[in-house]
Parts: sequence; structure tokens; C-alpha cells
Amino acid sequence: MAGPLENINVAILEHRFTREFSALFEKLGAKVYACALLEEKPVENREELQTFIRHVLGGSLDMMIFLTGVGARFLIGEAESMGAKDDFLSALGKVTIVVRGPKPVAALRQFGLRADVTPQNPTTEGVIEALQTQNLRGRRIGVQLYGTPNPQLVGALEAKGATVTPVQVYAYGAAADSAAVNEFIGRIIDGQIDVIAFTSGPQAAMLFDFAAKMGTEATLAAALQSRVAVASIGEVTTRALEARKITPQIVPEQSKMAALVQAVREHFEAKA
Repeated sequence: MAGPLENINVAILEHRFTREFSALFEKLGAKVYACALLEEKPVENREELQTFIRHVLGGSLDMMIFLTGVGARFLIGEAESMGAKDDFLSALGKVTIVVRGPKPVAALRQFGLRADVTPQNPTTEGVIEALQTQNLRGRRIGVQLYGTPNPQLVGALEAKGATVTPVQVYAYGAAADSAAVNEFIGRIIDGQIDVIAFTSGPQAAMLFDFAAKMGTEATLAAALQSRVAVASIGEVTTRALEARKITPQIVPEQSKMAALVQAVREHFEAKA
């Protein structure tokens, strides 16, 4: 019996759970083309990271905001490399922990830590809204950044009287080689892909950066605006696509891979 996604070609860019994400689509009969486009790379300035960890160990925080799960793991991993993992976890257990979404919740749970504040909307705006009613004047807040600064969050916290210490834990770098990405983009442009699934905003930015270097940015955008169904996890990812004038047709209510796969299935079943 044919699966619900039989004869559907799916392009994915997920890099940490490529195999698992592919398997979810393949179980439904889809053909998956995967290109692990980017990866998180620890910052080169380890001293800044270690200074922040010593800051936490010294009891100099009242609140810690984790924006990503991989960032939480990197930070705890750096504490472990300093021989201070247990003390670091103990120090975090004494402060109010705020997370942006389910991924940092899951990451912290692995280390026995709980999230005190989890916004309904897993975005920077959601974090700001979740802390709106709290008195932050004089509170010392650490913010785990990723990739780029977050002046919106830092500014909102400082406007409420908090002292904010941001820490850049990792940056994004290219994971796939240029030849593999060129082939991947070529499949999209040539009409070989029916749906592309984005699981993070930086994936969209890097895909178009590669296309710009190839001179195919406009052609790629045209394909994603017309022929190819675009699936997106979460508001942050959707915004990154919309910044490129790409409006996703498939956005699940839950920011989870399984939910995205189900949404893709429902999209094509509705078209059948």
C-alpha cells in the first residue's frame, strides 16, 4: 500500500537530527533529499565564555535566560571542561531560569534543571511578554545568545531596570561543502522538489547566501514562491523566510519535527 507521501520529494536542511527527520518523512513514503546546511560552532573566545561561567559560579546572577537548547548544552559543556560542571548546575539551580521554548526545556531537563518561566510564544517577544509583569529592577540577568546579538531582548530587560550580562555561546557556520549545496539548490530550481522543510531561521539565511554566491538567488526565490511548498517550524523561522519574501504554506501549531511532518502530510492529502 502506497504511503500518503508516495511520489513526493522532500528537501530538508536539518543538521543535528538529519537521520531522524528524514526517517519521519520516509515512513510516509516520501523521497528525502537532505543537505545539512549549517552547524553550531563554539565561539573562538573561550575566555569570555569562561568568565561568564565564573560569574554564575560566584552567585552574581538572579536570573538566567536560555534561548536555545544547544546553547544550554554548550554552556554546561564548557563548565565541565573547566571541572566545574556540578557547581555550575548547582548555581543555576538557585536562580530563576527562563527559556524561550521547548528545546532548552528538554536540554536543561537532561541535567536535572527546571524552567521557571516558559513563554507561550517561543520567540524573543514571547520572553519579553512573559517577564512583563515581573519586577526586574536591580535584578542581575544572564542571557545566552546564539549567532548574533539580541538588542531587542537586552534593551527590554534594561528598560525595566535589570543589569544584563549577555554571553555569546556559539555561532553558525557552513556544514555542507559548496558542491553539495549547489546540487541541492539545483534540484529545487529544476523542479525536482515538491516541498522544502525549514527548521530554523539561519537555514533560510544560509541557503540564500549560497544561492547568491551561485548567482541563482532570484531563481531560487521564484521557485519557493511558486512551485515548491514551503514548510516552516515556528514563528522565528517563518519570519526569516518572510524577510526573503517567502510565505510558508505549511506551519504546524507545535514547533516540533513530528508536527511539521504531519502538517506536510495533511497539506498533500488535501491537494489529492
